[in-house]
Amino acid sequence: MKYNIMVVLNSSYFNFGKVFMNSLYDNVDIDNIDTIFIADTGLSNSNKEYFKRFDKVYIHDTGLQTDYDDGGSFGNGWQQSVGCKTVILKSLLEQTSLPIVMIDGDCIFVKDFSYIIDNSYDIQSCKRNSDVPYLASFVVVHNNKNCLMFLDKWIELISQKPINVPRESPSLGEAILELKDKIRVGDIPQIKVSTYNEKEFCEDTLIIHLKGSSVSKDILEREGKSLTGSQNFSVLIQKYLV
Repeated sequence: MKYNIMVVLNSSYFNFGKVFMNSLYDNVDIDNIDTIFIADTGLSNSNKEYFKRFDKVYIHDTGLQTDYDDGGSFGNGWQQSVGCKTVILKSLLEQTSLPIVMIDGDCIFVKDFSYIIDNSYDIQSCKRNSDVPYLASFVVVHNNKNCLMFLDKWIELISQKPINVPRESPSLGEAILELKDKIRVGDIPQIKVSTYNEKEFCEDTLIIHLKGSSVSKDILEREGKSLTGSQNFSVLIQKYLV
């Protein structure tokens, strides 16, 4: 099945973006991908030229200039990026006939994940054992009316939350719970698409998520915890951080 990918990036996340793109082209069957939408929320010209080297990349200008250093974890810059993601996702979905897989920019692709995309569902998302049961780092949206209705609800719930707390994943779970009788939801186990550390890493892992485990005041601290200074997946990170 053909599908699109969407990732949101700004200059702060450029190094994460390099790992994302290099591992994607190394380990995923690119023939199955129609377009890789990079939602630009503050990339420099040199950043954009780097990503344009990759086939099938389209830089989508959001008109936003966000920066992780504007407040760090849960700060203004991070929240602007989070707040726009679902709006951009809906806009792009309305412009294509294909499913879109929205993936966080701090991920490493280990194996091809195309086989888990299933159009018998309206949406598919990372399911975990947590008080916040769904993680928005990996969400598949299928092109139909039910999915557009779901995105409207997800966007609405995000907009109603305070901006200094996590909003995207909690609102995702709330939207699924509210609409569970109206939409078809496919649960994708966390271990497949959001493995956090080497203790979790296993044969089923398709995507590693370099998720920050604690609050960081700026991008250097964030990178130090899960990228440049990380003890987890350091060999893979160095391979793709080129």
